[in-house]
Amino acid sequence: MSEPLAESKIKIKLDKYFHKIFSPSHIAYTIFFFIEVLILIVFYFLGSTTLGNVGLFLATVFSLSFILLMFIGISSKFESYLFSKSLDQHKTMIFIATLGLSFVVILLYFLFGSSTQIPIQFMGWDYILPGFYIIVYFGWNIAQIFFLKSSFEDIAFKVNNRVLSGSKSNRNKNLSTVFLIIAISISILTQVGTYFGFLSYFEPQNPTDSLEPLMWFNGWNIAMYIVIFFISYRLVFLYIKSIKNDTPNIFSSIFFVLVYLIIWYRSFSFINSFRSVSSALGIDAFRAFIDIFLMIFTAILVIRGLGSRTFKFRIFNPNNLAFFLFAFTLIYIEGQFVMITGAGSISGTYTNRSQVNLVNNFGVLLITIIFYWFYSEYTLKKSGLILKQTFNQKEVLEIITEFKSYLINSGALNSEQINEREYQNFLINKKLKAEEKKISENNKLDDPTNNQIDI
Repeated sequence: MSEPLAESKIKIKLDKYFHKIFSPSHIAYTIFFFIEVLILIVFYFLGSTTLGNVGLFLATVFSLSFILLMFIGISSKFESYLFSKSLDQHKTMIFIATLGLSFVVILLYFLFGSSTQIPIQFMGWDYILPGFYIIVYFGWNIAQIFFLKSSFEDIAFKVNNRVLSGSKSNRNKNLSTVFLIIAISISILTQVGTYFGFLSYFEPQNPTDSLEPLMWFNGWNIAMYIVIFFISYRLVFLYIKSIKNDTPNIFSSIFFVLVYLIIWYRSFSFINSFRSVSSALGIDAFRAFIDIFLMIFTAILVIRGLGSRTFKFRIFNPNNLAFFLFAFTLIYIEGQFVMITGAGSISGTYTNRSQVNLVNNFGVLLITIIFYWFYSEYTLKKSGLILKQTFNQKEVLEIITEFKSYLINSGALNSEQINEREYQNFLINKKLKAEEKKISENNKLDDPTNNQIDI
């Protein structure tokens, strides 16, 4: 494969998965977006309330400017200006104009719209903006696992397809057993390593220090072994069902490990709030690294996952979608920084930041455990790796249609023996009526060359 062809394929994939943010037409906006993220991260580490307010101001200005660009990008008249492949005069002027307008509007709001200056206190920027950003932050964290699942499934299926052979064999069964043992062992060994690796951070550093953090740490370890037993039981249960279905797989084990790592990190972040040492560089650096990694990874998933769900709205198109994603990601990131820096009214709302972390991590932890319990079985049924006992209307219609096609193609049924009206009456009697528009457009049952319903 030639180098230009390889570069072209990479470019197509980047545009597909990340909605053109790395293409020449959008790269200037992307660079500006990442510069703003870096500025917010600097304010995050400094942790000053004053800088927190400045960060809140900048995040709001840039988010609003991206939203304005999104609305401008709806019109095809501005397409050649906004999305030219170079940073020309027109693109620069439009971007500066939207940024300048956003700056003036938000500056006036910050100068004359605080809760002490307007009649409706809640509408003050120091109340409504931090509150809105925090809601987005918590809401996205709670829903984060539902976006991570797609990437986890892709990884698990790729490993499964590469390791296991396509044919049914004892090798597949043996490998699925080995991966089952490895997956459960990873969870146990990770917890054991965590206990001995971080025990010193929770032990009293001085004779007068309280034993309470150590007690919480020990209690957390016991609770985590219960969680490991709980989710491992689910994994073994699914393993047995797949063996009975004669579809051994290692998908479940890989998926288990990936979800467990999220459970472990969220639970560790939760218990870390009880740590007695106020400043421990090792553990703080570790958590800061993981937080930033998850933040960046989640931002990428926002751009990839959320973007694919927005094209059903007419306001979005392949070009302007990136602006919405930039604005949303900035709001999400600023939501965490608001709580860390105490921007706006947040410093008077919470007694300390550890309480915020406790609520956030406990909520994410609980949702992730419940998610794994139900979704781990659902995805196996969906993929045909375990026996499916219940079917929704769409699936029943697909099965009936496929069976009818099979009968016609095998010669067991003459397509002229059952016309479209008879077929629809049968579906109606069984409360399985399909959409007539889709049937007329995509399924002309009287035509033996096109006899499948598109539900």
